[in-house]
Amino acid sequence: MIYSDIDEVPRGEFDIAIIDPPWKFSSNSAAKPGRNAMRHYSCMSDSDLVAMPIRNVLKNSALAFVWTTAPMMARTFPIIEAWGLKYVSQLIWCKNKIATGYWARGQHEIVLICKVGKFPCPKPAPFASSLIHAPVGRHSEKPSALHDRIDSVWPDHAKIEIFSRMERHGWDAMGNEVTQIGEVVE
Repeated sequence: MIYSDIDEVPRGEFDIAIIDPPWKFSSNSAAKPGRNAMRHYSCMSDSDLVAMPIRNVLKNSALAFVWTTAPMMARTFPIIEAWGLKYVSQLIWCKNKIATGYWARGQHEIVLICKVGKFPCPKPAPFASSLIHAPVGRHSEKPSALHDRIDSVWPDHAKIEIFSRMERHGWDAMGNEVTQIGEVVE
């Protein structure tokens, strides 16, 4: 199912969520101004993100994977706490290209692994490595390796991607730019 707004998403239905917040920030891309996120999609302030009822769509025991970047890390923790999520670990996406940055030019993104309640951690660990090696796609497109691993470890769990830009088999999607399966993307 595709939802265009968080208020449309059924309450308490999902075991697992991937959340890719549309962070509002200024990038160090004077040489290539087209890289700033605000040129590609609508962005949200931290206060708007905090106000989202993310916790309402998750079951009492749930897992959430929240995308962030190094410059946004300190801003991310108050948001996940406001959403009722508890940080437990992280994954790092190692990109094949170097991007912009102020202090260091970024070549990675971070996925915070968070949980609600007593969501059990399977043994052995569900991720054999904390690194995801995958090439960069379109602006803000995330590697499918995370979805694939989640599908492999938790095949029968109800899953949703929040701020999704693409529909995926077996997942619900919430976003104002969701591309349906089979739709041509330029």
